[in-house]
Amino acid sequence: MSNIRGSIALSIAVLALSGISAGAADLYGGSAKDGYVPAYAAPSAPSSWYVRIDGSYSHYDDPIMVEDHIYDLVDTGIGNTWAIGGGVGRYLGNGFRMDVTYEHRFEADATGFLDNHYADLNGTREFGLKSNLLLANLYYDFNQGGRFSPYLGVGLGYVRHETTPGVVVGDCGCDGTIEGEKKGSVAAALMAGFSVNLTAGRSEMVSGGSTKDGPVYVTSNRGLLLDIGYRYLYLGDATTGVVRGFGNTVVSEDPVVENIHAHELRMGLRYNLN
Repeated sequence: MSNIRGSIALSIAVLALSGISAGAADLYGGSAKDGYVPAYAAPSAPSSWYVRIDGSYSHYDDPIMVEDHIYDLVDTGIGNTWAIGGGVGRYLGNGFRMDVTYEHRFEADATGFLDNHYADLNGTREFGLKSNLLLANLYYDFNQGGRFSPYLGVGLGYVRHETTPGVVVGDCGCDGTIEGEKKGSVAAALMAGFSVNLTAGRSEMVSGGSTKDGPVYVTSNRGLLLDIGYRYLYLGDATTGVVRGFGNTVVSEDPVVENIHAHELRMGLRYNLN
């Protein structure tokens, strides 16, 4: 009986050692006879953190402009502009990620025309508008970790507008000036687009052996992604300083630019960190 038990134990030991040898052969690609071939481990979970840099081209809807809280300007508009920014984000799991972004929106020309016989200085108002925007954003990636991943996103934050000094081209030939002003406002965003993993399938050597043991490669969490998308921005209100006419007299108090909306084409790079 003891011989039978010993034979069974010996058989189990031999099978176990055979399994270990087979696993090692699978990892390195062959036996000592065949030589060791570098193998690729299964990709690990997405990186927890990332950094990003973005650029965008914006088209503004025609805003509402009001002077002295009474007079509505007509033929209002804000010219197209560029913006550049960056941020840091984190993957939350289950397809969700979030980031905090800051961007500078370059100066655009804003115009409006006042034609009211009760006003002291009719004519075209021309001034500049630039902004700094801070947003906290939440996204859902439909194929997170894949080579191609569509996404949807929302953002909420704060914008600081600055209007730069401008002019009034008066109908009466008596031109005026507009002073600059700064004003903060709530901002919000809706986003849709897609990401392309530019380094999908890239692997790194994480360990190496002797001439007998070949190196082992695993898929790295580090990766560079291209983000392309559309963003709708609500940028609140902006104000100018006072309007001055002939003799530097104040003819109007702080004209207001209301309900500033922008439609943007955005492109950026996102780099995952291990």
